[in-house]
Amino acid sequence: MSGFRTAISLLTLLLLCCVAPYSHAQLVTVDVPGATETDCNDINKSGIVVGYYVDSGAVNHGFALINKSFRTFDVTGAQATFLYGINDLDQAVGWYTDSTFITHGFLYIAGKVTTLDPPGSVLTNAWSINNSGTIVGTFVDGSGLHHGFTYAHGTYSTYNAPNAILTAITGINTSGQTVGFYDNSDGNQLGFALFNGKFHSLEYPGAADTLATRVNDGAEIVGYYGADGTGPFSGYTESAGVFSTVNFTDASDTRVLGLNKAGIVVGRYTDFGGVVHGFMGTP
Repeated sequence: MSGFRTAISLLTLLLLCCVAPYSHAQLVTVDVPGATETDCNDINKSGIVVGYYVDSGAVNHGFALINKSFRTFDVTGAQATFLYGINDLDQAVGWYTDSTFITHGFLYIAGKVTTLDPPGSVLTNAWSINNSGTIVGTFVDGSGLHHGFTYAHGTYSTYNAPNAILTAITGINTSGQTVGFYDNSDGNQLGFALFNGKFHSLEYPGAADTLATRVNDGAEIVGYYGADGTGPFSGYTESAGVFSTVNFTDASDTRVLGLNKAGIVVGRYTDFGGVVHGFMGTP
């Protein structure tokens, strides 16, 4: 597959990346050179990491980290670009802000960008894509309500979690299992999983807010939790009902945002100086 490896027209090779080799039980910092913020959002089987960074002029750009080199990614004509998901075929999704400040989802395949907007949407975030090409995300309708969506074979389907006032689908694996988060009537954010059509609420023990961000083919889920929706947050992994906390060393806030089939996680952390860095490794 070509995808991000060839990156003919939309990707520009940057400097050698600032990533140290990592090993098991080690998380390492990932910073795009010159960035004021770096967020690592997803990682595929080949180890390609996608995310976004903020430059010195406060402009957001997507990036892909491939074989220890960064490639920057901008949707043509966009004011800001965010990469959020990648599958094992190097197909990627995310969102961008156009010249009129409207946010659209997008799909990237082999140098081609396709805009994604569910019918009636005024804002779209595409979060994740699986190997079958099914895309999940969230959109805002004309009344300001947030809905989850799936996009497969040219058709959009809307999903709202039970009794939710906001729904976002953020992750999907090869078998179509999905995860995300929703706001309940009390205003708390809770994670959820849809496995074989059955809804499961995900709540980190003792946390007021829990968000689920990804699920891999082993049904391992990652995300982050906190005392309230504003943070600070700690990351977590969950497997078969067992939660494990993930915190980057010397960080005030840690969020696990993606993982691959091998259990390598990616995310972001905030240092005690308030700077946001990306990270990757095996917790």
